[in-house]
Amino acid sequence: MGQPLQRINMFDTAVFCIRINGKLSERWSEYFGAQSMSVEEDEPGLFTTLLISEPVDQAALVGMINCLNGMGLPLVSVECVPTVGYQRVPTENHPSEQDDA
Repeated sequence: MGQPLQRINMFDTAVFCIRINGKLSERWSEYFGAQSMSVEEDEPGLFTTLLISEPVDQAALVGMINCLNGMGLPLVSVECVPTVGYQRVPTENHPSEQDDA
């Protein structure tokens, strides 16, 4: 049986795998705050760039996607990467921690 999916919300941070069409220079890694960045050549002359983000919340993720869009780089996919031993640190007045009762 596969691993259970990690539940996230708008406020928790998560690690994301972002794939874009095109070849992005390694110098952009720091700009996007990527843990890692690699370029794959799918076919001769056709490249896909893979960014693995630092833990970010949904607002930061949208900012990254908007920046890539502004650069004219087509988005292929965005995937939440499961993290081993994930544990969210509770914060005061966090909407996901309010009791339903």
